[in-house]
Amino acid sequence: MSIALHIERLVIDAAALGGERAADVRLAVERELARRLAQPGAVEALRGLGALPALPPQLLPVAAHRHEPLGPRIATAVQHGLGITPASRVAGKEH
Repeated sequence: MSIALHIERLVIDAAALGGERAADVRLAVERELARRLAQPGAVEALRGLGALPALPPQLLPVAAHRHEPLGPRIATAVQHGLGITPASRVAGKEH
């Protein structure tokens, strides 16, 4: 199965960047989503979706600590929007 994910528009309030560069956040989101889409269960979750014009708005997960990078948190929101269960839950473990 081939997965093509195109994010054409991602709106981030400048205050949410917390000093991070937008280009660094973009790269972190790409890296983290690629990692998460390669995890067990992701392909199965995506099989029934097909092409989606948009995902419903998602809330960012609360940062675990003050300087937690934004990219992985955005990837988590996208993962939830796609209906993909985190790999740790697939394996029967919770974070």
